[in-house]
Amino acid sequence: MTLVDDLFADLDDPARIAIDVALGTAAALGDHECGTEYLLLGIFATARGEIAEVGELFVLDELRIERGIQKLREGHFNGAEYDGDPPLTPRARHAARAKRYDGTGPTGVFELLAGALEDDQSGACQVLRELGVRPEEVRRLAAYGTRHLSRDEAALLLEMLDRRAVDRHRPWWGPMPDDRIVPLRAGRWEVLEVGRSASAVAHIDGLAVTSGGFGLSLRVESMRPWVLPPVFEAPEILVPGGRSHHRVGPEMFRLELVFADGERVSNRQPVQRWRDEIPPSPVLVPLSSRTEITRNNDRRRTEHRVVTTQWWVWPLPVPGTIEVRVDWPAEVLSGLACFDARPLLDMASSLH
Repeated sequence: MTLVDDLFADLDDPARIAIDVALGTAAALGDHECGTEYLLLGIFATARGEIAEVGELFVLDELRIERGIQKLREGHFNGAEYDGDPPLTPRARHAARAKRYDGTGPTGVFELLAGALEDDQSGACQVLRELGVRPEEVRRLAAYGTRHLSRDEAALLLEMLDRRAVDRHRPWWGPMPDDRIVPLRAGRWEVLEVGRSASAVAHIDGLAVTSGGFGLSLRVESMRPWVLPPVFEAPEILVPGGRSHHRVGPEMFRLELVFADGERVSNRQPVQRWRDEIPPSPVLVPLSSRTEITRNNDRRRTEHRVVTTQWWVWPLPVPGTIEVRVDWPAEVLSGLACFDARPLLDMASSLH
């Protein structure tokens, strides 16, 4: 009997399927070993019932977990599919031997998950942190799962951990649900033009401030038909067996704010909004985007587009001038405008 066969003997059917998927995924990606990060993928890729509800609660789907694995295991893929099943790591073998709370019965998916998250440095915990999920929250839920709670007890626990409840989970980015938001002007003007070309014009048509940051509204309007519509977030490109990257092409509308102390924020740097850790430096977070298209019903067949985007800047800037820089290579639009940060800071201080 092989080591894997010996492990499978103590597992129930869902746990066997989860490990089978984990081994197959590690082999398909060309990894030389199967760690707890692959067990995490196998568990939620095959999840049914209560464990599927845990996956929905933390948005742990197969594609997101695989992205996290690719970032974590970069450099460990050999570029070709592994011949056979790769060996389980010591942590993964330990997880496969996890027992129920009372020590009875076969090892199920909750026991497998609890074992994979037992060590805070395990691959499964690192992937969860990469996805913006606190391992301790999932670990706590897995520990309750090993007790095999009743449906009512499990429903109560899921409600307690639901991150959509704003009174329990308050992210660092964006205004808080109960924050007071005060609209302001961008300098002396209702609308501050930032850049203009033969085919487009960009301007800031609104500012808003809270006690923890400020928001701005950027409006891009067409003067004639565009070759490529603007893209404000660089698309993520997944590379099999390698690390994902973000493509910044000519259609990317670059937005950058430069503060008086030299700090700057830009939409070229993706922000992982589901991380609970406060970032060490200022960030520019996209909140929303709306496109309006007007087509004249006549022989001219002209088209008018207006793209309005909302942004959040964290934290509040230092006193001085804020420079707003834009660049859109597809429509040869580039420009710069400035406004004073003092009204923002004065209003923010009055909100405390």
